[in-house]
Amino acid sequence: MSNQVFGEVDYNDDRGSNNKKNTNSKDLWLRLSDGPNKIRVLTSPFQYTTHKHKKDGDPGFGQKVGCTMIHGSCQLCDIPDNNPKDRWFYGVLDRKTGTYKILDVSFAVFSKIRDLARDKDWGDPTKYDLNILVKKGAAPNDYYNVMPIPKEPLSAADQQIKDKDVDLEDLKRRCTPLTLVQQQSRIDKINGVVAESVAKTNGKPAAKAAVKPVVKAAPVVEESAELEEDFPPYDGAADTAAQG
Repeated sequence: MSNQVFGEVDYNDDRGSNNKKNTNSKDLWLRLSDGPNKIRVLTSPFQYTTHKHKKDGDPGFGQKVGCTMIHGSCQLCDIPDNNPKDRWFYGVLDRKTGTYKILDVSFAVFSKIRDLARDKDWGDPTKYDLNILVKKGAAPNDYYNVMPIPKEPLSAADQQIKDKDVDLEDLKRRCTPLTLVQQQSRIDKINGVVAESVAKTNGKPAAKAAVKPVVKAAPVVEESAELEEDFPPYDGAADTAAQG
């Protein structure tokens, strides 16, 4: 049995690393940029477990594919040096745009928010703004710094955004583990495998290309596939340092 954790979590849990609204819109995701990123956390953290995967020859950093070990097996867990990582979704108010976003963070950021939540002087991080400072050229332990901003209640406009746009069910769907079929479908998509592909010559059908068919699965809310790259280099480095 897997002890994988997913869904809404509490800051007091001793965990380590280890009607839809804009469900797949690129604009829904908050991408942390180099320098200050001011936000207001509007929800509890929602935990999920994922691997990184890229097709052969891809020089990028990989895309997320959810771990399926909770179902008893996971083909990506069997690949050397591809251990699953815990990550967290937050519903946040992006102070730069004044809009609701989903923030997807590694343990490096989550652990710093959790430290504030456990601090008697700060407590619940939904009660004050945060400034997440990203220093891309810094040492791994200093890539991310989370600084609290003095407590201030949400304005009427802020509260309206929270009431209208926060979708807890959407966050729950996003961190629900993939089935084995859904995981295979996502891997095939990243690998560029297509179903029933027919080669054409001069506009006329030719013999079917020998490709691996994709088994259709029930619709699934993909993780943060909308992001330009799921694993920027500073994210992985900070994760490694934070987890020891």
